[in-house]
Amino acid sequence: MSDGLFPDLKFHHVGFSVNNLDTAIAFYGEVFGMEVEKRVEIPAIHTKLAFLRRGPLRFEIFEKAGSAPVPAHSAEPNSDLRVQGTKHPCFSVIDCQSALERLHAREDVQIVGILREIGKPMVVETDVRAVDGRAPALAFFLRDPCGILVEILQADQFPE
Repeated sequence: MSDGLFPDLKFHHVGFSVNNLDTAIAFYGEVFGMEVEKRVEIPAIHTKLAFLRRGPLRFEIFEKAGSAPVPAHSAEPNSDLRVQGTKHPCFSVIDCQSALERLHAREDVQIVGILREIGKPMVVETDVRAVDGRAPALAFFLRDPCGILVEILQADQFPE
């Protein structure tokens, strides 16, 4: 495989626009262990931003005064696919079912889709536990407190 035009190329960050920067910083810090690397204000365009980092992973999160909320089609994992463009961050964990139950218990998170079988669409479940013969979650989507979709998946089912 070629190095393309840039042999020194490295991934740097992905950016998200949110309605409340402080809420996003608190959420991604508490849930995913990300720390503020840098904060910047751009008064000329009424924007605040922060770089959050955990190891090599970096998010750039923007709050712009008067910005529009996440569109309805982007608020659900299955309908979001109908529109092209950037979709969502995804994290892998060793125990997806445990992560699902812990995040479901949070008041600032909404679980919006669960995958229990590869090849099936995400479904919403009222009771997210793996009970009564229900398989454990292989992946799920949550909506963070700012409306951003985030996916969590079972590491051994989706190898790096």
